[in-house]
Amino acid sequence: MPLFVTKLKSPVLGGLLVFALLGPAALAPASASGRAPEGYPSWEDVRKARKSEAGAAAEITRIGSLLAGLQADSEALGGAAVAAAADYAAAEAALTAANSRVDALAAQSAAANGELRQHRREIGALAVQSYKTGATTAGFFIALDALESGSVHGLNMVELVGAKTAGLVDRAASAARVASSLGEQEKAARSERENLSREAGARLAGARSAQDAVARHIAEEQQHGGQLTAQLASLKGTTAAVEGEFRQGQAALAAYEASQSAKRAAAQEQAQRESDRAAKAAADARVEGPRPAPAGPVDPAPADPIPAGPVPVNPAPAAPAPAPGPPVRPVPPPVVVPSVPGGAVNDPAGAKSYAAGRLGAYGWGQDQFLCLAQLWTKESNWQTTATNPYSGAYGIPQALPPGKYASAGSDWLTSYRTQVEWGLGYIRDRYGSPCGAWSHSMANNWY
Repeated sequence: MPLFVTKLKSPVLGGLLVFALLGPAALAPASASGRAPEGYPSWEDVRKARKSEAGAAAEITRIGSLLAGLQADSEALGGAAVAAAADYAAAEAALTAANSRVDALAAQSAAANGELRQHRREIGALAVQSYKTGATTAGFFIALDALESGSVHGLNMVELVGAKTAGLVDRAASAARVASSLGEQEKAARSERENLSREAGARLAGARSAQDAVARHIAEEQQHGGQLTAQLASLKGTTAAVEGEFRQGQAALAAYEASQSAKRAAAQEQAQRESDRAAKAAADARVEGPRPAPAGPVDPAPADPIPAGPVPVNPAPAAPAPAPGPPVRPVPPPVVVPSVPGGAVNDPAGAKSYAAGRLGAYGWGQDQFLCLAQLWTKESNWQTTATNPYSGAYGIPQALPPGKYASAGSDWLTSYRTQVEWGLGYIRDRYGSPCGAWSHSMANNWY
């Protein structure tokens, strides 16, 4: 999972750091003296700027930069939060796999030790039987002692205890080696699990911290964005509503252009990977050539094949088969679903029902829902936390960058309702209708 490298661009980054240190007090409104928070213009600054055309133009540029910086930081922090959640999900998946491996090795080890104990009991029973019949039992005690010390190899068990018991001793020795090997693997797996557990804990803390940073920034953007917009309207002789709508339109256009560019690049990259894999598979097939078919049915090889040469009196048994190694991690699919701390709701049926109920608010009839259902099934399977590991797109509509959702609500990381509202607005502004978006997606593999 690629990590997102973000750089906060606005001059108010210091404000975020102050909030982290001082808490909510850092977001307190300006005092009655009219002093604005550091980095922001006061109404007195605006009044002075209006005295000259050049001053007004400079202040308009300054406020525009501040608003753009707030938006840029929102997007950067949103992307970082999604990346942190995906990293946590990867660590959690690795920990789950490690738990399964430890359990499997523990079960295999217990079975191997059980088999070893059974063989020892059988050898002991044969020794008792030999004693009762008056035969010597010294060989049995030598065999049992050799099992304990792991020195069966090299002893002529056939001479010591007979062919039947020698085979039993060999099987016991093999079980002992298997049990020992599995025990070592289990120990290593438990150590790995402890490391992964610590890593998952750190990733979880990072995901929560990134999510908190998003919430703090949204609070700051809501606090300062309204005043900056009003100040901008005052300087330009318009209204805050007009300026707000204009900026929303500009932001929507920028979001569309950024999303199209990124999704186009991600689609091309994915197509190239698939082409490379297909070319490699074809090249490998040419190198290997066709495999000749067997002349007839072939019996499976026996478990213990007999060597062509003379059989030693007490050959060393074959090394035990190693326990299965760690599973090979598959190439991630186009969409993965990480665990986002904070109560994310992955409820495809609920999201579809909500979206169907909101079509009328955007001027569409229910005839558009089939297109919408197909579009977002293709994009995310209607999963709230769906994340594209290649492009970083997130959520049900697969917003890119994910921070664009903030315009629809502060809970966009975990709420399918907020994501649906943003997605429907995006479709309306860019394609006119869900069927228009679906047609574009079918033609270009992105929308």
